Amino acid sequence: MHVTVIALSDSHGASISDLPPALRDALCKADVIVHAGDLSELSLLQELQDLGPRVIAVAGNMDSTAIRLHVAHRQLTTVNGRTLGVAHGSGTPDGLAERVRALFPENPDLIIFGHSHVPFNRLVDGIWMVNPGQAAKSYARVAVGETLNAEIVSLQ
Repeated sequence: MHVTVIALSDSHGASISDLPPALRDALCKADVIVHAGDLSELSLLQELQDLGPRVIAVAGNMDSTAIRLHVAHRQLTTVNGRTLGVAHGSGTPDGLAERVRALFPENPDLIIFGHSHVPFNRLVDGIWMVNPGQAAKSYARVAVGETLNAEIVSLQ
């Protein structure tokens, strides 16, 4: 059996209604929601939590003070027996995945990150890494079970 994680990042909005309809539908069907930072407003996090599934979120560089006070910049947790790291990332797009990877010496099974607005779905230094891209354009669906299966879903 697998658990479906829907990951988004860089939504830069105050409400779920700011997200594309297909992403909102996917969030409603998720077992776990991961937001990899730049929610912008605490109200969006509260609305994601109101959907019902477990929500794992981190603060990004464009997040409000309220989010930065309530949400960590890095999370390490377990989903369906697999270790999951979540961080936003910082700096230029070049080398971003490698910099985020270095934040997790625990070697999780999967790292979800954001910041660049560029989708990314591949192994880095033996760890599966996923950047869902900007929420207005794409998100990631990850099946977490005995194996990991991640895909970027384009909203364009």
